[in-house]
Amino acid sequence: MKMFLDWAIAAILIASIVFSFSIVFAQNKWKRLLSISLVSAKILMIIVLYALLTETAFFLDVAIVYALLSYIGVIVLANYMLEWRGRQKK
Repeated sequence: MKMFLDWAIAAILIASIVFSFSIVFAQNKWKRLLSISLVSAKILMIIVLYALLTETAFFLDVAIVYALLSYIGVIVLANYMLEWRGRQKK
């Protein structure tokens, strides 16, 4: 079981690095926002898998707080980008 969790963490970490490049090289600001959301979801998965690996409930609490902050952050960024777009048209 531990070996599977190690491989899962490694695979998710590689996917997170790929999406990090997508943040930098995305053509559209909405694709960047989607990439930020995907990277934060991958980090959340890594935290949960690490909590399972170490059998520590504290990391699950950290994962819940991280998920809430990530969700709020994406919503705030989306609203800011919509307002910034509205200011550009005026």
